[in-house]
Amino acid sequence: MKCNPSDLFRTAGRAILLLAAVIVCLGLPTRYAIGAEPVSRTVATALRSRGYSLIPAPQRVDLEPGDIRLDRTWGIVSEAGEGTIAERRLKEAAAELHGLEFSGSGAGRIVLAIKPGTVTTAVDKACEEQAYRISLQPGRVEICGNAPAGLFYGVQSLLQLLRADNGQWRVPAGTITDWPSMRLRFIHWDTKHHQNRMETLKRQIDWAAFFKVNAIGFELEDKYEYPRHPVIGAPGAYTRAEMQELTRYALERYVQLVPQIQAPSHMAYVLKHPEFAHLRADNSNYHICMCDEEAMRLIFDMYQDMIDATPGVKYFHASTDEVYYAGSCPKCTRKRPYNDINRSLTWVEYVNRAFDWLKARDRRMLCWVEFPLLTEHISLLPRGLINAELVAERSDEWNRGLEKAGVEQLIYSSQQGEEYLFPNYFSSSFLYRGKPVTGRIGEPEALVNGVLDKGYKAIGTYAAAWDDSGLHDETFWLGWATVSQYGWSPAAPSTAQSVADFMDVFYGPGNSDMLSVYRTVMEGARVYQEAWDRVPATRLKPSYGLWTQKGRDTTRIDLTIEPPRLPFSYDMTLVVGDNFSRSYGPLIAQTAEMALRLQDLEIVLNDKLNTVNRNRYNIEVLLSLVRFEEYFCNTIQTLKKVEALFLEARGPMDRQEEARVLALLTQAHTLVADNLRERQVMWNGFQQTWEKSRFPKNRTVDGRVFFHELDDLKDHHADRRPGLDYLLEPLDNIGLEKWNRGLADYIRSFAVGSKLPVPEL
Repeated sequence: MKCNPSDLFRTAGRAILLLAAVIVCLGLPTRYAIGAEPVSRTVATALRSRGYSLIPAPQRVDLEPGDIRLDRTWGIVSEAGEGTIAERRLKEAAAELHGLEFSGSGAGRIVLAIKPGTVTTAVDKACEEQAYRISLQPGRVEICGNAPAGLFYGVQSLLQLLRADNGQWRVPAGTITDWPSMRLRFIHWDTKHHQNRMETLKRQIDWAAFFKVNAIGFELEDKYEYPRHPVIGAPGAYTRAEMQELTRYALERYVQLVPQIQAPSHMAYVLKHPEFAHLRADNSNYHICMCDEEAMRLIFDMYQDMIDATPGVKYFHASTDEVYYAGSCPKCTRKRPYNDINRSLTWVEYVNRAFDWLKARDRRMLCWVEFPLLTEHISLLPRGLINAELVAERSDEWNRGLEKAGVEQLIYSSQQGEEYLFPNYFSSSFLYRGKPVTGRIGEPEALVNGVLDKGYKAIGTYAAAWDDSGLHDETFWLGWATVSQYGWSPAAPSTAQSVADFMDVFYGPGNSDMLSVYRTVMEGARVYQEAWDRVPATRLKPSYGLWTQKGRDTTRIDLTIEPPRLPFSYDMTLVVGDNFSRSYGPLIAQTAEMALRLQDLEIVLNDKLNTVNRNRYNIEVLLSLVRFEEYFCNTIQTLKKVEALFLEARGPMDRQEEARVLALLTQAHTLVADNLRERQVMWNGFQQTWEKSRFPKNRTVDGRVFFHELDDLKDHHADRRPGLDYLLEPLDNIGLEKWNRGLADYIRSFAVGSKLPVPEL
């Protein structure tokens, strides 16, 4: 098919305008603005200019004029053998994503082949095995991989490029030659505070593979049965058979399902149990004694259980996350005093011992190489260790020291930390912890290229998404895909285009407006998170300390809002205050505006449920968040109205006004009662939506009840309550149920004293 040059110009123009709009919506730094340097990172790529999206962006694209048309009569010819995962996923996903089922009755063919040496690159062998070439010509599309993984990735690219067009499908004419710049692209499944259903995990593996992710750090904590110590596993935890099934499913799609076991710190999920309390370091369930052989045997038993559960996997993430107090327990201090040097050496000894243990079982060890390690002890690390958190901000001495020690590294980017409800993807004037939001989504491009520009060697990327605040996994896909994008092809495209491409690929073409959806959900989440008064949580045990030392900043906090003061009366005078409007004036104004935005967004998302052709469940989750945020905004507006009714009723009154005052007070009570009913409706729908993809949080299974105990150090929002209702804790802290009962008592007393009929409340 020939292409009209004017059509090409219009298509390119639309792509540039869309990218400009995306840049503005993202709030990216000015270097990303259209026309800013470097030009190669701001102008739409050749595929984007032609109306196509592909993430990760390919290394080389040679397009020819026009498009190639496909229809249902095309067939698939697999020269790589029948029934390969590449062929199966091509058929399955073409039908699922595009409604395209190949009959093979016509002349058109998609040819799948494996030919070593098809793509030659300057990268290592592990990268070359993932390389592929797609030739797109009339009547014939050929996907050729250097190895099976390359063929599989070529199929994912073709599936992303397909566009429905008047009963047919089209792809651009030309050739795509592609390979990853780095061999590993990790995403992070953190399940410390939730447990996904098996079908959810398989769907996530398929979508991870679609974005050419090839490793998943599966942080399980108590979500595995641990046959050697079954008390550790939560009720209904994954069984060995389930984990082995999931591992096979992932490996078939060229994804390493890498166990990530928290030890020797972050071990409250183990040390909370009375059976292991004697192994605590300094009686804290956060940290295990690193000088106790029984403790080491317990950790290695857990490692072995996870090795048994993940046959065929090459790697093991031994964590070493935030080991603040290495060597602090009495058994350690009897050997040597607890100080900075010995703390670092204790950590190094643990890493070397775990490395040797895992190496003997054919697993490459990953860990977080961080505090309390001192720079002078880097040379003591084992050669072949993988550091999962290379960042450019570390000193040159640190990063060069790791390279010299033979430690390979993954570039680390966290796309979620401690935000509530939704990640801080975009820069915004809305506040987070008292400061304007600094968007996370621009970090991967800057970070990966910053690391490479400094000449540091990296074998991959690690896209972290923490479960500390209990966010739904569906909110992480943009971050996972973006970090993986720059692990595959760091040089292009810009963050703005990568985000736009994600929206097209994840939701289907024509859904670039999802960017504004994300921004509104994010800003609604920031309004919610920043709204609360922070008061001492005296009902809870103090925390063990801060990373700097035991006993530092140990007060836990509660989130609450003070409702309007309940009225009282004396000498025929109703006394009320305006404490709510005075204390929360800015919040009242902000939630009034945000409520309108969220109402509009709810309409948009309801429409999306009927129009998106992929990842509809993701829209349902976003809708549940919108309704949660909208409910909170409505609650603030309700309390404002209640106080206004009180103020209208206040002051001296005679017998003739008592009926009017009673009516105003009753109206206030009704507003709060309606709000509480609205909460229950919202919450029922929220739980129903979230539990489509995950099990009820910390459920009871076969009579076994989840044992909940707060972490002695960390105060994770999602750990405040055993169930999903941790999300409601700040709302519950307002105490509206008790408050409204108090108002009802006053109304009844007022009615009796005024000899008026007592209203039904």
